[in-house]
Amino acid sequence: MKPRLGWAALSRNALKKAEAQLSHDNEGVRDELGLLRLHTGYANRFFPGTSTQQSRLRYALFVPWQIKSILQQRPAVSAREAPNILEQTEMKLALQLPNEEGQGTIGRLTARQHKPVSIPPSVSYWVALRTWGILGSTKLQNAPSRRELFVFWNDWREGKSKRPTTDDEGRTLEDKWLLFRSDLPPAQGDFTTGKQIDFSLKAKERDFLRKRMIDTWRVSDNQPTYLSALVRSGDTMSNETKPWSRRAMRHADSADKKAIVRARYAAALSAVTRAVYAASVEGLIPDSDRNQSVGEQHRNNLPNVVNEFGDIAKKLALSELKEDGIEIKGLEPVLIVILRWLSRGGRETISKEVIETLRIRECDRKGTRAKLSLSQKGREARARQKLQLAYPIDYRWNVVCQFLKDLQE
Repeated sequence: MKPRLGWAALSRNALKKAEAQLSHDNEGVRDELGLLRLHTGYANRFFPGTSTQQSRLRYALFVPWQIKSILQQRPAVSAREAPNILEQTEMKLALQLPNEEGQGTIGRLTARQHKPVSIPPSVSYWVALRTWGILGSTKLQNAPSRRELFVFWNDWREGKSKRPTTDDEGRTLEDKWLLFRSDLPPAQGDFTTGKQIDFSLKAKERDFLRKRMIDTWRVSDNQPTYLSALVRSGDTMSNETKPWSRRAMRHADSADKKAIVRARYAAALSAVTRAVYAASVEGLIPDSDRNQSVGEQHRNNLPNVVNEFGDIAKKLALSELKEDGIEIKGLEPVLIVILRWLSRGGRETISKEVIETLRIRECDRKGTRAKLSLSQKGREARARQKLQLAYPIDYRWNVVCQFLKDLQE
């Protein structure tokens, strides 16, 4: 059967890779073609400090409170012991928070099985602590990474039992640094005593986080971000509104409005690209994997995706992505060939040119493990990994909506 018209579709050892994964923002999904380059570029522009591993805004306070508590136990806690103690502390936190699906408790199920959280809050929220200016700085004047938290463990001033020595003009004479801002709200009593707590922000906590999120700036022109504008507005959003809805976009400045429109086109193109890829993989199975049974859900789904997103996707001018600071590099040939296919109506059989372009791109990223690879490992990958139905990238909008809601409750 020839490919027809329809993504195409941490264990403890993985924890060591978690920060690297978050820095590239792989968002917990398989990214065979590198489409998340579009997602990460626009999401970091619009909503800096966010990550799809995040759930509720109050974690941006829980993490500093936990670390400060451990620091204040020194010298009982050494730099070598600190990572393990933080791990145990984060397990305890999961047991203090709501034990209900959909409430946002990270590690809810694993903690109740006495297992550590795969990607704990101190990893997924570190980007927020750095980007929103909640962290202090090292002697290099940079906000520390999570690794540097432990490297400089004995130098953080929060671990000192007395005030630092100062000169007559109030300048600190000791080479110790504040890990967190001095105006960080103090932990509430229920947090420190181990009692049940929730995600409701107290007034001082809400004001603090609101100021930190408002004080975020675009790298390109040092102007307030889309996140800053949304927080300043005091408006709340729902997942259904989308970042390019009229209600949301009215808060953006002119530069972001143009970028948001292009982000919408890019999201639509990502859906079509994923659908074409999935249909191509599905169409490849009967020809190369004789013993596999295969359905047609992705090939059947492709026309639906094209009908819903094709016209919007065709509006994207790839050359304009650079205006928004988006670099697509090796992804560009894929997007070009998909746009060309759409320009012909997006109804015809997926051509050999399209499939070969997708194969080259995936093999560059995955080697012989690529699902479009004709190698034995490629066949094993197709048999092992099921593809999800195609959907657009969403730029972490659901996380942003939850944070806006948390600020209002």
